[in-house]
Formats: sequence, C-alpha cells, structure tokens
Amino acid sequence: MRTGVPETRCKQTWYGLTAQVTTGPGFLHRAGFDGLVIPHPPMVNWLLRLGLSGHLCRNLIFAHEFAHFQTAPVLLAYILGIFFLAYTKGGTGMGEIIFLLVSVQAVWEMLSEGLVVLENFAAYRKSYNGIIKLPRVLFCAGGGMLTAAGWAVVLCG
Repeated sequence: MRTGVPETRCKQTWYGLTAQVTTGPGFLHRAGFDGLVIPHPPMVNWLLRLGLSGHLCRNLIFAHEFAHFQTAPVLLAYILGIFFLAYTKGGTGMGEIIFLLVSVQAVWEMLSEGLVVLENFAAYRKSYNGIIKLPRVLFCAGGGMLTAAGWAVVLCG
C-alpha cells in the first residue's frame, strides 16, 4: 500500500457533499470534506487488495474510501441504535464502549466494501480473477465476528 506518488480524487456523495480522498505519499490515506481531512492507515484496504496489480488496486482503494462517505448516514443510524440499546441496558463500562466502537468500525468497513461490490459486481469479480480468496474471507469472518460480538455486548453483556 506504500506509494511515492500521491493521488487525490473527489466525488460527490448522494447527500450532496463532495468527498476528497488522497493516497500517498507513504502509507497513510487522507479522507474528508473541505478542510476536515482525517489521515488513517489503510489496514482493511491492505488486506483486501493483497495480490492486485497497480491500477486495479488503486481503483478499488478509492472506491472503498468513497463508499465510507456514501454509507456514513447509514452508519450514523446504526451507531445511534446500538448505543441507545447499550445505554438502556445500563451498566455499560468504558471497556464495553470501546469494544462497541471497534465493532461499529467493523460494520462500517463491511458496509463500505459491500457497497463497492454492489456498485459493480462484474468488475469486482473480474479484478480478483486468479487472486487468492483468503484475505477477503478473513475480512468477512473478522468483520462478522466483531459485529456479532458487539451485539452480544449489547444484548447479553
């Protein structure tokens, strides 16, 4: 995922804001709106894009990052719901709250990659033709377990 050449792309979200994503130079991605840009490590993109060639990898990275912006309102509703349930359950400690935040991040990553797949399933499948499936299986299994564990904290914890 390291790149020496930075590239920035912009895309308008369905709710009207224009998102900006920059990859490179170096390891971090930068994503945001206008002056609010958040640098972050591309851990999920690193795992999901293992084995892909340059342009396919880069295009899917940008698609995934923009999918975060497209799914943000859905995630906000999810966060409100799961934290409301945690609050009404009572006795939620700081450790459980931190764990719920990790679980919510897993949900967001899965929503974002799911949107990438849904937007162009044929191209997604073609991009991974001949590429080992294990990284994507690990992503889905890990994300699913973290999501389920978050719900277990809220419902059973």
